[in-house]
Amino acid sequence: MPSRRLLKALTSVDPQEIERVFGNEYALHPRPSVELAPVRRVAIFAEAFFPKIDGVSKSAFLTLRYLQQTGREVLVFAPDISPDQVGPSRIIRCPSVGLPFAPETRLALPTPMIRHHLREFKPDLVHLFSPALLSARGMALGRRMHVPVVANYQTDLPAYARHYGFGYLANLIRNSLRYVHNGCHLTLAPSQFTLNQIRDQGYRRLRIWPRGVDLDRFNPGHRRAEWRQRLLNGRPDNSLLCIYVGRLATEKRIELLVETAKLPGVALTIIGDGAERARLEKQFADTDTYFTGYLTGDDLGNAYASGDVFMFPSPTETFGQVVQEAMASGLPAIIINQGGIIDLVADGETGFICHDDPQAFAQAVQKLRDDPALRQQMAENARAKTLRYPWENIMAQLEDYYREAVDLNQRFNRVYPRPRFWRRRQLPETSQQHSS
Repeated sequence: MPSRRLLKALTSVDPQEIERVFGNEYALHPRPSVELAPVRRVAIFAEAFFPKIDGVSKSAFLTLRYLQQTGREVLVFAPDISPDQVGPSRIIRCPSVGLPFAPETRLALPTPMIRHHLREFKPDLVHLFSPALLSARGMALGRRMHVPVVANYQTDLPAYARHYGFGYLANLIRNSLRYVHNGCHLTLAPSQFTLNQIRDQGYRRLRIWPRGVDLDRFNPGHRRAEWRQRLLNGRPDNSLLCIYVGRLATEKRIELLVETAKLPGVALTIIGDGAERARLEKQFADTDTYFTGYLTGDDLGNAYASGDVFMFPSPTETFGQVVQEAMASGLPAIIINQGGIIDLVADGETGFICHDDPQAFAQAVQKLRDDPALRQQMAENARAKTLRYPWENIMAQLEDYYREAVDLNQRFNRVYPRPRFWRRRQLPETSQQHSS
């Protein structure tokens, strides 16, 4: 069964592999000119953490490493498949349950011990990564302890509910998430698209905190003939090598690439794994599509750079880290016209933005197959755009948000000195406008 296979793969990962998986990407170089926020101890509530590798776990891990490198003490609350230590920081592993439609995802459950650990740690700030049940407890405790709480909005859970046949729960999930986020001092959205979306849904105190990219690991210079042969898997050397990277899940809409896989002169390689792998392998059986399984670390960087075009049809992304990594590796990106990924791609300049139609994706690939000069120009444009987003810049911005959250907390504590019960957890809007 996919659930057993994926869970076994996750739990068999050696915790020491965390360094190999993220490689030099965690070795940030904080800029001496950046003024650090007045925060010495940070409690992180991560709904996903290593060995699961996705946007939430990656941003949580890199934030942890940055805080360590800037001399902060960090305590992490995460699902129980996580390691119990990362560097000097302890990981409080919380009981978790798997989801039948996404077995590699663990839903961490809050326990009474969280309060004990948090009070013992005495954080100066609580940072929530993609809030769900665990982070809701973190928000409540942080507010009760009168410390600033910052939350990342990273997962469009209402959209996931619709894709998995639970659309009747979408409003309940949206309202619950809004409640948790509006109980925080700041909510950090990863893209302008996502900020606009949740602002219209009533979320308050929104700021944009995008994701960075490791410009050394994800670099066109890592293009290798042996890696290209590995990804082609016996298909003609002169094929246009199109790659997808990500989980193989219903909401990723990978079936939109089936017409692309049928094009002459095109080789589609799908990098990743998930509950939908068997179904997708059957759906693509009459094509020569190659499924590699998961790739991580330097292997992933080499794979990106050795491809020709990146394809990503997922409509539910709040940012789309893999799109940015592919562009940094010098690949034009062909994406769907939905979600936060549309902020990353300039249509006709760094790739193409397509409608929800397999033929639209195939036509975009045809243009790049038939026009090598256009493909090369787009590749150069894509790389150039990502040069503005090294992780050091992103972490410097986080210091500003931490400082703002501390200031807001001081103001709110003067106005609401004793936040009691749930009705008092909702903080009022500030006079500052939403950041963009």
